[in-house]
Amino acid sequence: MSVGLVLEGGGMRGAYTSGVLDVFLQNGVEFPCVYGISAGACNALSYISKQKNRNFDIFYQYVADKRYISVENLQNSGSLFGFDFIFGELAHELLPFDYDTFFQSETNLKVGATDLKTGKAVFFEKSEMDEAFTAVRASSSLPFISNIVIYQGYELLDGGCAMPIPLERSIFDGNEYNVVVLTRDRSYRKKNRPEFPRSVLRAKYGDYPNFINTMMNRSEIYNSELEVCRRQEKDGKAVVIRPSSPIVTGRYEKDPERLKSIYEMGVSDAMKQLPEVLEVLKKA
Repeated sequence: MSVGLVLEGGGMRGAYTSGVLDVFLQNGVEFPCVYGISAGACNALSYISKQKNRNFDIFYQYVADKRYISVENLQNSGSLFGFDFIFGELAHELLPFDYDTFFQSETNLKVGATDLKTGKAVFFEKSEMDEAFTAVRASSSLPFISNIVIYQGYELLDGGCAMPIPLERSIFDGNEYNVVVLTRDRSYRKKNRPEFPRSVLRAKYGDYPNFINTMMNRSEIYNSELEVCRRQEKDGKAVVIRPSSPIVTGRYEKDPERLKSIYEMGVSDAMKQLPEVLEVLKKA
């Protein structure tokens, strides 16, 4: 039996996932394969490189830095998030990423992004990734506030558009058991209305009708994936770690103290469910 670790995205709500993963690192909890979407994929990098607190340091020290996230970035580069800074100076000089440990780790990483032509999720394994982590950048590139990322012949945007919670991909790959980290509390359901009118999507992404259809169906996609999580949890096939109370913050939160409190909730919730996680790992 194999156990997968599934990480939802959610922008700066990913501070919650950072807390969960630091508990895993502190307790030597490892998985054969991690499935990451958007912020979940970003968090997975430091988890696999075994750099406890690095994700916390990134958002706590740099979330208010214009190079990290700002309207100026959007005006100058077409992306609200400063990916060149995040995967450049930040990763190489300010909070150096341990590339050797990451690429030598036996833990695989599968990062999901949305293929604009098909409107479906496409996954990239660790062995396919470059040092600039272009696949992770693609997975984190939100529509309208990010540039389309070209990688391995694909035109890509945020993985959360097509598959926000990649549990079904993990099951498809043969992982009978999973640990799932969500960034929404148990009561959350995505409202049944498109985030953007079809006319607005057509104006920006008119060359990608399948992607537009995916965007129009995001609430249905998300809520159906939540249902898969609940069924797997009920059947004893998944441990689902989710915020114990609603995370009241925006996707682009820039208050370090607010993010710290979200991180601390992740630590607390993960500690409470750590025995369940360890129990399911025994089945691997």
